[in-house]
Amino acid sequence: MKTRLLALGLWLLAFTGQASAQQETPDSCLQTPSLKDVFKQMPDSLMPYLTLNNRLDFIDFMDSHMKASVSNMTGGTSEMTALTDDSLSIRMSDALRVDMLLLTLDEPVDSISQVVVFVETFLADSIYGESVCKTFTVDWKPVTRDMPFNAAQQKRLEGLNLQNILKWSTDKLNKH
Repeated sequence: MKTRLLALGLWLLAFTGQASAQQETPDSCLQTPSLKDVFKQMPDSLMPYLTLNNRLDFIDFMDSHMKASVSNMTGGTSEMTALTDDSLSIRMSDALRVDMLLLTLDEPVDSISQVVVFVETFLADSIYGESVCKTFTVDWKPVTRDMPFNAAQQKRLEGLNLQNILKWSTDKLNKH
């Protein structure tokens, strides 16, 4: 009798654990990733200067409110200067800055509801930077078609390009 009650108890425990796990699964599928999550999964080929450990260190340093500076693969130093749920900025070197935005589309396009805008700004010895903008899905597949960004998102993208130019200009003026 004790054996049957023990077996029944174990079966009920296992059954309720499985049922609660099944109930939690749909909620976790509905959550959208933060830029931190996406940044961790970024292919090394997009930022060959940084290792996965460098990217994880950036996040840990920023979360701890510390200066997020790491030695990169070229022997130089890279510094993450900003990190939020939907944007980040990294000074890869004196000549390269990388910015990322995680944007949620108002209307999904081909089942894409979020995109990562990856902006590399190459800086010369002038006040102007040359920016290259690429768009990816959150699992880092290139997006080849134009995305329907709303007015606020377009303004953020335009502001990012202007910020790169102004930041470079301010840095150069402060050094002289």
